[in-house]
Amino acid sequence: MKSHPKSDEFLEFLAFALDKLPRPSLPRLLESFESWEYRTRLRPQLRRLARSGMIEMNGRAAQRTLVISDRGRVAVSLDVDPNQRWRRAWDGKWRVLLFDLPTNRPDLRMRLWRWMRAHRFGYLQQSVWLSADPIDETHLPLKSLKLTPESFAVIEGRPVPPDRDVDLVRGAWDFNEIDRRYGVVLQLAAVGRELLHAAQAKIPQRRKWLATQRAAWADAVTLDPLLPAVLWPEGYLGRKALETRREVLAKVVGD
Repeated sequence: MKSHPKSDEFLEFLAFALDKLPRPSLPRLLESFESWEYRTRLRPQLRRLARSGMIEMNGRAAQRTLVISDRGRVAVSLDVDPNQRWRRAWDGKWRVLLFDLPTNRPDLRMRLWRWMRAHRFGYLQQSVWLSADPIDETHLPLKSLKLTPESFAVIEGRPVPPDRDVDLVRGAWDFNEIDRRYGVVLQLAAVGRELLHAAQAKIPQRRKWLATQRAAWADAVTLDPLLPAVLWPEGYLGRKALETRREVLAKVVGD
């Protein structure tokens, strides 16, 4: 079932609320949301999320409890857990993918580019891509690109001095743009703090902020390769943006 943007925003807010409540029953949940949006139609939202498998509702009436499902938590984190990605070990090897694409098929090159970007590969040049992780060749989009296994190669190696790992990182991914996007997330977190202290902050303002900060986070994290921490370039803002955003969302839930 395809989710609705407002349901996505509500699901994210709900995840933070359930994490804060010691016994997340339906009455306690509704009480916690009352100061945030007293007139919202919470029950229909909850039923919609339950039907889509994003949450699980158990029990009846006042004893009914709610739990964010695994599917729901994946949706909240945009199909990726940044902390898990950052904490993963790195074996010190780079994987360079080289594709032999027909020169008369620029459409194939564009489709490959989109697939590689969606899977967080770094772009070096033309049909040369970079990954810090082992590559499962069976997952490469050979069939959709009408390519044979002989049309690509994977090379493992290390940069030769004076080149360094950080040079490959900076060359394969645009961390200036990535950090600019995380900067927007941090700016919106500051706006969220202001809304918390604004006595006249209205429900539509909070709704707009919730939608805007979620879109900004998605904009940043989808471009970020989420490399192991040992490969972070100097000044990388990913972790700071994640922690600040979570802190503000938790306070909004508790307000």
